[in-house]
Amino acid sequence: MSKIARFVIWICSKFTKNEIQQIIAGLLEVLEDRNPEVKPKDDFKEKHPHYRNFSVDPLAPLTEPQHLQQEPPPPRDWRDLLASYEKKYGKPLSPVKYRAGALRVPERTHCPSCQAPHAYLYYNDGQKRSQLLCKVCGELFQQEKRFRQAKTKYYCPYCQHALFTWKQRKEVTIYKCCNDACPHRIRNMNKLNEREKALAPKRRSQFKLSYQYREYHYQPQELTHAHPEPPTTDLTRIHNAPDILGLILTF
Repeated sequence: MSKIARFVIWICSKFTKNEIQQIIAGLLEVLEDRNPEVKPKDDFKEKHPHYRNFSVDPLAPLTEPQHLQQEPPPPRDWRDLLASYEKKYGKPLSPVKYRAGALRVPERTHCPSCQAPHAYLYYNDGQKRSQLLCKVCGELFQQEKRFRQAKTKYYCPYCQHALFTWKQRKEVTIYKCCNDACPHRIRNMNKLNEREKALAPKRRSQFKLSYQYREYHYQPQELTHAHPEPPTTDLTRIHNAPDILGLILTF
Protein backbone atom coordinates (compact mmCIF):
# COMPACT_ATOMS: atom_id res chain seq x y z
CA MET A 1 0.00 0.00 0.00
CA SER A 2 1.37 3.40 -0.99
CA LYS A 3 2.01 6.29 1.37
CA ILE A 4 -0.81 8.34 -0.17
CA ALA A 5 -3.31 5.48 0.20
CA ARG A 6 -2.44 5.11 3.89
CA PHE A 7 -2.83 8.88 4.32
CA VAL A 8 -6.34 8.75 2.77
CA ILE A 9 -7.33 5.96 5.16
CA TRP A 10 -6.00 7.99 8.08
CA ILE A 11 -8.06 11.03 7.04
CA CYS A 12 -11.22 8.92 6.76
CA SER A 13 -10.64 7.51 10.23
CA LYS A 14 -10.06 10.93 11.85
CA PHE A 15 -12.57 13.25 10.13
CA THR A 16 -16.27 13.24 9.34
CA LYS A 17 -17.68 13.36 5.84
CA ASN A 18 -18.42 17.09 6.14
CA GLU A 19 -14.89 17.80 7.36
CA ILE A 20 -13.40 15.74 4.51
CA GLN A 21 -15.41 17.80 2.02
CA GLN A 22 -13.94 20.97 3.57
CA ILE A 23 -10.45 19.48 3.26
CA ILE A 24 -11.07 18.67 -0.42
CA ALA A 25 -12.38 22.19 -1.05
CA GLY A 26 -9.26 23.65 0.56
CA LEU A 27 -6.98 21.42 -1.52
CA LEU A 28 -8.78 22.46 -4.70
CA GLU A 29 -8.13 26.10 -3.85
CA VAL A 30 -4.43 25.32 -3.51
CA LEU A 31 -4.32 23.38 -6.80
CA GLU A 32 -6.13 26.21 -8.63
CA ASP A 33 -3.79 28.86 -7.11
CA ARG A 34 -6.67 30.58 -5.32
CA ASN A 35 -4.89 30.49 -1.95
CA PRO A 36 -1.72 32.61 -2.16
CA GLU A 37 -0.70 31.74 1.42
CA VAL A 38 -0.39 28.00 0.73
CA LYS A 39 1.74 26.55 -2.06
CA PRO A 40 2.15 22.85 -2.85
CA LYS A 41 5.56 21.25 -2.58
CA ASP A 42 7.63 21.89 -5.73
CA ASP A 43 9.38 18.61 -6.47
CA PHE A 44 11.08 20.04 -9.58
CA LYS A 45 12.52 23.00 -7.67
CA GLU A 46 13.89 20.72 -4.96
CA LYS A 47 15.68 18.61 -7.57
CA HIS A 48 16.86 21.70 -9.48
CA PRO A 49 17.55 24.38 -6.81
CA HIS A 50 19.48 26.62 -9.25
CA TYR A 51 16.78 26.58 -11.94
CA ARG A 52 15.56 30.13 -12.63
CA ASN A 53 17.66 31.35 -9.71
CA PHE A 54 18.46 34.82 -11.05
CA SER A 55 20.67 36.86 -8.74
CA VAL A 56 22.62 40.07 -9.14
CA ASP A 57 26.39 39.71 -9.50
CA PRO A 58 28.09 41.69 -6.73
CA LEU A 59 31.09 42.98 -8.70
CA ALA A 60 30.77 45.93 -11.07
CA PRO A 61 32.17 45.54 -14.60
CA LEU A 62 35.50 46.97 -15.67
CA THR A 63 35.57 49.90 -18.06
CA GLU A 64 38.95 48.81 -19.44
CA PRO A 65 40.89 45.54 -19.22
CA GLN A 66 43.54 45.38 -16.55
CA HIS A 67 46.25 43.42 -18.30
CA LEU A 68 48.53 41.52 -16.01
CA GLN A 69 52.18 42.37 -16.34
CA GLN A 70 53.87 39.25 -17.63
CA GLU A 71 57.55 38.78 -18.02
CA PRO A 72 58.52 38.62 -21.69
CA PRO A 73 59.78 35.22 -22.82
CA PRO A 74 63.55 34.89 -23.09
CA PRO A 75 64.89 35.65 -26.56
CA ARG A 76 65.59 32.65 -28.77
CA ASP A 77 67.80 32.52 -31.83
CA TRP A 78 66.99 30.05 -34.57
CA ARG A 79 70.69 29.28 -35.11
CA ASP A 80 71.09 28.22 -31.47
CA LEU A 81 67.97 26.10 -31.71
CA LEU A 82 69.25 24.37 -34.84
CA ALA A 83 72.56 23.65 -33.11
CA SER A 84 70.72 22.20 -30.09
CA TYR A 85 68.61 20.03 -32.38
CA GLU A 86 71.64 18.66 -34.20
CA LYS A 87 73.42 17.95 -30.91
CA LYS A 88 70.38 16.13 -29.51
CA TYR A 89 69.41 14.05 -32.54
CA GLY A 90 72.77 13.77 -34.30
CA LYS A 91 71.52 15.28 -37.55
CA PRO A 92 70.57 18.79 -38.72
CA LEU A 93 66.99 19.94 -38.91
CA SER A 94 66.04 20.05 -42.58
CA PRO A 95 64.06 22.97 -44.02
CA VAL A 96 60.42 22.55 -44.99
CA LYS A 97 59.86 20.26 -47.99
CA TYR A 98 57.01 21.51 -50.13
CA ARG A 99 54.84 19.34 -52.29
CA ALA A 100 54.53 20.04 -55.98
CA GLY A 101 52.30 23.05 -56.55
CA ALA A 102 52.15 23.96 -52.84
CA LEU A 103 52.14 27.65 -51.97
CA ARG A 104 55.44 28.73 -50.44
CA VAL A 105 55.90 31.25 -47.65
CA PRO A 106 57.17 34.63 -48.91
CA GLU A 107 60.90 35.21 -48.46
CA ARG A 108 60.38 38.36 -46.41
CA THR A 109 58.57 36.40 -43.68
CA HIS A 110 60.44 35.53 -40.49
CA CYS A 111 59.35 33.82 -37.26
CA PRO A 112 58.51 36.50 -34.66
CA SER A 113 59.84 34.29 -31.85
CA CYS A 114 63.22 33.04 -33.08
CA GLN A 115 63.63 34.96 -36.37
CA ALA A 116 63.87 31.76 -38.42
CA PRO A 117 63.77 32.44 -42.19
CA HIS A 118 60.96 31.45 -44.52
CA ALA A 119 62.64 28.11 -45.37
CA TYR A 120 61.59 26.79 -41.95
CA LEU A 121 58.05 28.16 -42.05
CA TYR A 122 54.90 26.64 -43.54
CA TYR A 123 51.18 27.30 -43.63
CA ASN A 124 49.29 25.47 -40.91
CA ASP A 125 45.63 26.12 -41.80
CA GLY A 126 45.19 24.62 -45.25
CA GLN A 127 43.54 26.75 -47.88
CA LYS A 128 43.13 29.78 -45.59
CA ARG A 129 46.89 30.40 -45.57
CA SER A 130 46.77 32.94 -42.77
CA GLN A 131 48.39 30.93 -39.98
CA LEU A 132 52.08 29.98 -40.02
CA LEU A 133 54.03 27.44 -37.97
CA CYS A 134 57.76 27.61 -37.31
CA LYS A 135 59.52 24.26 -37.67
CA VAL A 136 62.43 25.44 -35.52
CA CYS A 137 60.74 26.68 -32.33
CA GLY A 138 57.12 25.58 -32.87
CA GLU A 139 55.73 29.15 -32.73
CA LEU A 140 52.26 29.56 -34.23
CA PHE A 141 51.53 33.02 -35.63
CA GLN A 142 49.63 34.95 -38.27
CA GLN A 143 51.31 36.46 -41.29
CA GLU A 144 48.82 39.34 -41.46
CA LYS A 145 46.40 40.27 -38.71
CA ARG A 146 43.03 40.37 -40.42
CA PHE A 147 41.00 41.32 -37.39
CA ARG A 148 40.29 44.50 -35.50
CA GLN A 149 39.91 44.78 -31.80
CA ALA A 150 36.23 44.93 -31.05
CA LYS A 151 34.98 48.07 -29.35
CA THR A 152 33.28 47.29 -26.08
CA LYS A 153 31.99 49.31 -23.16
CA TYR A 154 32.54 46.89 -20.27
CA TYR A 155 34.77 43.98 -19.34
CA CYS A 156 34.17 41.02 -17.06
CA PRO A 157 35.67 41.63 -13.58
CA TYR A 158 36.53 37.93 -13.25
CA CYS A 159 38.26 37.14 -16.56
CA GLN A 160 38.56 40.63 -18.16
CA HIS A 161 36.82 39.33 -21.28
CA ALA A 162 34.82 41.85 -23.28
CA LEU A 163 31.10 41.89 -22.44
CA PHE A 164 28.66 41.79 -25.34
CA THR A 165 25.20 43.34 -25.51
CA TRP A 166 22.95 40.40 -24.71
CA LYS A 167 19.55 42.10 -24.45
CA GLN A 168 18.51 45.63 -25.34
CA ARG A 169 15.36 47.17 -23.94
CA LYS A 170 14.05 50.68 -23.53
CA GLU A 171 14.71 50.80 -19.80
CA VAL A 172 17.75 48.52 -19.50
CA THR A 173 20.68 47.06 -21.43
CA ILE A 174 22.01 43.69 -20.28
CA TYR A 175 25.67 42.85 -20.92
CA LYS A 176 26.99 39.30 -20.65
CA CYS A 177 30.35 37.55 -20.57
CA CYS A 178 30.67 34.94 -23.33
CA ASN A 179 33.92 33.40 -22.11
CA ASP A 180 33.26 29.72 -21.39
CA ALA A 181 36.54 29.53 -19.44
CA CYS A 182 35.60 32.40 -17.10
CA PRO A 183 36.29 31.36 -13.48
CA HIS A 184 32.93 32.84 -12.41
CA ARG A 185 31.07 30.63 -14.91
CA ILE A 186 33.11 27.55 -13.97
CA ARG A 187 32.36 28.19 -10.28
CA ASN A 188 28.62 28.37 -11.00
CA MET A 189 28.79 25.24 -13.15
CA ASN A 190 30.37 23.33 -10.29
CA LYS A 191 27.44 24.29 -8.04
CA LEU A 192 24.94 22.45 -10.24
CA ASN A 193 23.89 18.94 -9.31
CA GLU A 194 23.76 16.06 -11.78
CA ARG A 195 20.12 16.70 -12.75
CA GLU A 196 20.82 20.39 -13.39
CA LYS A 197 23.91 19.62 -15.47
CA ALA A 198 21.81 17.34 -17.66
CA LEU A 199 19.07 19.97 -18.00
CA ALA A 200 21.32 23.02 -18.53
CA PRO A 201 22.20 22.31 -22.22
CA LYS A 202 18.49 22.12 -23.07
CA ARG A 203 17.44 25.23 -21.12
CA ARG A 204 20.48 27.49 -21.12
CA SER A 205 18.47 30.66 -20.52
CA GLN A 206 17.05 29.26 -17.27
CA PHE A 207 20.41 28.86 -15.53
CA LYS A 208 22.36 32.00 -14.69
CA LEU A 209 25.97 30.88 -15.08
CA SER A 210 27.87 33.66 -16.82
CA TYR A 211 28.54 37.13 -15.45
CA GLN A 212 25.86 39.70 -16.31
CA TYR A 213 25.58 43.43 -15.81
CA ARG A 214 22.38 45.45 -16.13
CA GLU A 215 22.70 49.09 -17.13
CA TYR A 216 19.45 50.95 -16.41
CA HIS A 217 18.56 54.03 -18.41
CA TYR A 218 17.15 56.18 -15.60
CA GLN A 219 18.10 59.59 -14.33
CA PRO A 220 18.26 60.18 -10.54
CA GLN A 221 15.38 62.64 -10.63
CA GLU A 222 13.19 60.01 -12.31
CA LEU A 223 13.53 57.70 -9.31
CA THR A 224 11.80 60.00 -6.79
CA HIS A 225 8.72 58.49 -5.23
CA ALA A 226 5.44 59.81 -6.61
CA HIS A 227 2.63 60.21 -4.09
CA PRO A 228 -0.88 61.63 -4.39
CA GLU A 229 -1.62 64.93 -2.70
CA PRO A 230 -4.06 64.27 0.16
CA PRO A 231 -7.24 66.35 0.02
CA THR A 232 -7.95 68.87 2.73
CA THR A 233 -10.43 67.47 5.27
CA ASP A 234 -12.72 69.68 7.36
CA LEU A 235 -13.77 67.67 10.44
CA THR A 236 -16.57 70.14 11.19
CA ARG A 237 -18.41 69.07 8.04
CA ILE A 238 -18.51 65.32 8.78
CA HIS A 239 -22.12 64.12 8.93
CA ASN A 240 -21.53 61.35 11.46
CA ALA A 241 -21.82 60.92 15.18
CA PRO A 242 -18.78 61.73 17.36
CA ASP A 243 -18.37 58.06 18.28
CA ILE A 244 -18.11 57.13 14.58
CA LEU A 245 -15.48 59.84 14.10
CA GLY A 246 -13.56 58.47 17.08
CA LEU A 247 -13.59 54.98 15.59
CA ILE A 248 -12.35 56.33 12.24
CA LEU A 249 -9.47 58.22 13.86
CA THR A 250 -8.62 55.18 15.97
CA PHE A 251 -8.34 52.93 12.94
